[in-house]
Amino acid sequence: MKNHPLITSSEEKILLLIKVGLTNNSIANVLGKSPNTIKYHLKKIYRKLGAGNKIEAINKYNEQIQTKR
Repeated sequence: MKNHPLITSSEEKILLLIKVGLTNNSIANVLGKSPNTIKYHLKKIYRKLGAGNKIEAINKYNEQIQTKR
């Protein structure tokens, strides 16, 4: 899967983990980060994608991937 130019590889990992249903705390454990770091990344992801929540972020990211194909 190719990254959207605005989305970093760390942010993409977070999006993929959200997509499979993990919570912020679970994502933090998987990535070896603090929950606050995950929240920080989520805020950046929301801003970049123009999303207000996790579901919107995943949907917008998927739309962008589809339009690039």
